[in-house]
Amino acid sequence: MVIKPFMFANNQEGFCKLLTKLQSLACSIEEVLIGMEATGMMFENLYRYLHSLSYSVVLLNPYQIAKFRELDTMKRVKSDNIDTKMIAALLKSGRYAQGYVNEDMLQSLRTLYRHKASLEDQLKANKHQTLTLLNVVFPEFEHIIKDPFSVTGMALLSKYPTAKHYEYAGVDRILKTFRGIKGNNMNTKVFRCCQNNCVQW
Repeated sequence: MVIKPFMFANNQEGFCKLLTKLQSLACSIEEVLIGMEATGMMFENLYRYLHSLSYSVVLLNPYQIAKFRELDTMKRVKSDNIDTKMIAALLKSGRYAQGYVNEDMLQSLRTLYRHKASLEDQLKANKHQTLTLLNVVFPEFEHIIKDPFSVTGMALLSKYPTAKHYEYAGVDRILKTFRGIKGNNMNTKVFRCCQNNCVQW
């Protein structure tokens, strides 16, 4: 091992730290081969930075690294230090499939990542709004179902969104909702809770 594994930030200062380490190897850029795990969007800026300096960079699929690690260590233990050594060993062995990311692919990845983040934010907002409304139309619901967004919770809310909807629903009818999801005693619990509900709409 020439240099022990080290950490650096995903910013300009961190990249300069990495470059200093690379330059300390006292070899030409052409002699350096850099392996990088293509995970999420974290690799993109570093990938571009190293390419701009004419370094050869190999993008490796996380699954490929995991399989090589299992074969080499016979374990599934994962850590940054272990992965760093495994990537170096994989490059040295030459038994890797190089990934390639062109500009169109990078742009698509950026778009997908931002869209995913946007959907996650929207989901959180929708859940918050749902819980707020639920506290108004069926405040006792949280005492029946711990997670309103679970399979059971969603099954109930889709058929009976407010306490008032249970007014004409008998125990047997509610039972059909739980059949195959929860125990048969749950329908009685829901029904009794609705009988004591104070919501009028």
